[in-house]
Amino acid sequence: MRSTPDRSMPPCSRPWASILAMSSMASATAAARSAARSISLTPPSGQDPMRPIVGTIMASKRSAGLILHRRNADGVVEVLLVHPGGPFWAGKDAHAWSIPKGEYDEGEDAETVALREFEEELGSPPPEGSRRFLGEFGPPGRKRISAWVIEADFDATHTVSNTFELEWPPGSGQVREYPEVDKAAWWTIYEARTRLHKGQSPMLDALAEVLEDGGAGAGSTTRSGSARRARLAIRSGEHAGPTAHLAPGCVQANLVVLPRAVASDFVTFAARNPKPCPIVEVVEQGTEAVRSAPGSDLRTDVPRYRRFLGGTHTDSATDATSWWREDLVSVLLGCSFSFEAALMRAGLPVRHVEQGCNVPMYITDRGCEPAGDFAGPLVVSMRPMPAAMVEQARQITGAYPQAHGGPMHVGDPAELGIEDLHAPDFGDAVDVHQGEVPMFWACGVTPQLAIANAAPEVAITHEPGHMFITDLPADPESR
Repeated sequence: MRSTPDRSMPPCSRPWASILAMSSMASATAAARSAARSISLTPPSGQDPMRPIVGTIMASKRSAGLILHRRNADGVVEVLLVHPGGPFWAGKDAHAWSIPKGEYDEGEDAETVALREFEEELGSPPPEGSRRFLGEFGPPGRKRISAWVIEADFDATHTVSNTFELEWPPGSGQVREYPEVDKAAWWTIYEARTRLHKGQSPMLDALAEVLEDGGAGAGSTTRSGSARRARLAIRSGEHAGPTAHLAPGCVQANLVVLPRAVASDFVTFAARNPKPCPIVEVVEQGTEAVRSAPGSDLRTDVPRYRRFLGGTHTDSATDATSWWREDLVSVLLGCSFSFEAALMRAGLPVRHVEQGCNVPMYITDRGCEPAGDFAGPLVVSMRPMPAAMVEQARQITGAYPQAHGGPMHVGDPAELGIEDLHAPDFGDAVDVHQGEVPMFWACGVTPQLAIANAAPEVAITHEPGHMFITDLPADPESR
């Protein structure tokens, strides 16, 4: 049973309705940020404010590993993960597990190392099966993992790992021997997401992408199986967070629900502003997205909803059923999460996925073209890219017009009126490494500011970063 609307949560701390009513967009943006933030809007001491924010780069290392996967009795894909031994990891479960892997030196064959490390950590060689190279994962300049996949079964109950010696407790003079791996287990892809080291989570997305059904089973032969399983996980409350990593290869959508009396003006607003508001489907009656997600329920299949009354965000909940009315029209708008699997397949970093957090989103000083009472500033999402990969990212995302297409801006955030990348208006701040450039894409949170300005009697939206997942293929060539 999903939770009822959470009225204990305070209303939105940003007074968008009054701010957006100001005549000057620049003044509105400045006022919004002033009201919302109590932290410094200046870059770190000594940093040129016109340069991208940089961080420290670690020495580059390389590892190689195997992802063993199988189908359980329900046809759902499971992956074999190992838990590190030793006192530091004892009792830790969330994001403590790993694929069997190990580092290798220059001149060594990565695939041979992956096979060797599997045997060293589990006590027996990997089972026979066709190996497929999945890709190389990890941010440039940091540890990179070359991964191969094998579809085969393996008895995870009896593992005999190699060992290492460690002085424990530190300074005690007592040197003890610990297994490198203290246990192994099979997990579904969804279970693995909460256990696998966050830096390795893109491997699960890549694995789901190469499987015909995304690993969802249940007789599915298309990616729609993965989307349906994700919606069911959301509906049951199994998944309640951001959706960036869910159902890779499927179109994700922002949700805007309005009374029929004002819905036509909003659809016009979306049509006039196609970059932040690419229309996927308009559901004029009912709660099922018939064309894009048959069998769905728009009241329950979004991880978290927002309700606006008179333009003010008053409630957030994981189930919008009690808010629904017969006269509501639902509009699904494409989301940039849809193109992230393509970026990762090409070896480009998607930092918020790597860090296991929400994508950072910012209010800009650029206005949208109004329609009726719907008006307001453009919101953008940000993903940092190594300078050498900027053009590749531009080309890849440009092929996804239903997911906002190519970036609106590359480089200096100040040109969009963004004063501090460390303080997004929505979502979470992410690391920007040395030599990386911020890239900004139009964002589907833009309509929520337009709703605040239009002040309809009632409106329901998704919580930023918490999307509705459709069955539609994200890849333009698959449509």
